[in-house]
Amino acid sequence: MLNGQYILEVAIFTVKEDFVAKMPEIRDGLRIALKDFPGLMELDTFSPAEDNRTFADIAKWDTMENALAAAKAFENGDERFQPYMAAIEDLKFMGHFKP
Repeated sequence: MLNGQYILEVAIFTVKEDFVAKMPEIRDGLRIALKDFPGLMELDTFSPAEDNRTFADIAKWDTMENALAAAKAFENGDERFQPYMAAIEDLKFMGHFKP
């Protein structure tokens, strides 16, 4: 991270009903998969506070290039992300932000 700059990657998604209870384990697998990608600084995961199936993940990356490399692997169906992808019913929002 140079000069306090970083990229936030925000994903908001609905999980299939059969996978809701499995999300802690599935997210553990996501953390392991993301370790293969350079630049991940932090991953915060959020579960619904209300009775629904909408979850949120916020990843902090050192550069946009590294954030996009992981996002592209996900979009291309990289097998490391398969359990996570199988749980997602609908991707509501995915975007990158800078401070």
